[in-house]
Amino acid sequence: KVDKWIISDTAIYQIAANTGVEYDYHGGIHEDGLVNEWLIHHMDEVPFHKLCYDLSITTKHINDYLTRNGDDAALQIDTIHGMTPLHMLTMNPHAQADAIAALFNVNKQDVFCTDHHENTPLENAREYNVGGLIGIISSLCSHRNS
Repeated sequence: KVDKWIISDTAIYQIAANTGVEYDYHGGIHEDGLVNEWLIHHMDEVPFHKLCYDLSITTKHINDYLTRNGDDAALQIDTIHGMTPLHMLTMNPHAQADAIAALFNVNKQDVFCTDHHENTPLENAREYNVGGLIGIISSLCSHRNS
């Protein structure tokens, strides 16, 4: 059993809620089935976004994906929410700072890109992944000093 505040405070819950999936705290997800099933189908069109919200995402996963698909994969925008992969990665509370920094270093301008809710990856990191925020700031400082 999971406390309702743990569920409602996640980024995926907010994305699901914005598209009409509702969570019944007594019986689980209703309407479209389980959140994980919803997420899998919602992210089919943007596989890098789906990878960026994986619980076990690592710097190696990010680098391998970009090696196979090119750095332009980091520029893809989810048409439903206007998010880039960096938006998703910074919303992932399990993403390590080095993974976020690796993706950030591919396209530094993305950190200032707003989604449909006017949030930047910096704001997402502040809200969901403070370690990632520190990684981005560290990368910005290193870039400025070079």
